[in-house]
Amino acid sequence: MDPGPILEKVPLFAEALDAEQVRFLASQSRQAFFRAGTRLMTQGDFGGAMFVIASGEVAVTFVDADARETTVAKLGPNDVVGEMSLFTGDRRTATVSALTNVDAIEITKWSLERVFARAPELIDTFAGVLAKRQAELNAVSGNATPNETFARQARKVFTGLFGRAG
Repeated sequence: MDPGPILEKVPLFAEALDAEQVRFLASQSRQAFFRAGTRLMTQGDFGGAMFVIASGEVAVTFVDADARETTVAKLGPNDVVGEMSLFTGDRRTATVSALTNVDAIEITKWSLERVFARAPELIDTFAGVLAKRQAELNAVSGNATPNETFARQARKVFTGLFGRAG
């Protein structure tokens, strides 16, 4: 599986990266496979990676304060999971489980740091795209959490890179 053509189809990357940057990110990513029934990530964990679904289907579930589990989404090819936690440093807000066998592309914090080291201005581009996505999620969920600090949170997560650059 060549990650490049898959990453090119993902809106998050298509909106933030040019073709050369997508190829570089693809070279820094790795393939991952999850059998049906296994978890890609668990609510409450810290996130060190995000995944692009290449094939298969996942369920995104949320457990509320009363221990009620709700499926909030079913996602498939070209969808991304785990990006918010990776960029904000916050704990995962949902559990993602494979409904079928899933081929995915794993993008770690380290691989994003390599992309940002080559083009530091991309942190603001990514933060803007993700802030827009978070606002859309907030509107659907009724959560009124403000997003104006999203870029600042993302810079803190990537401190090794942006602590020097300001």
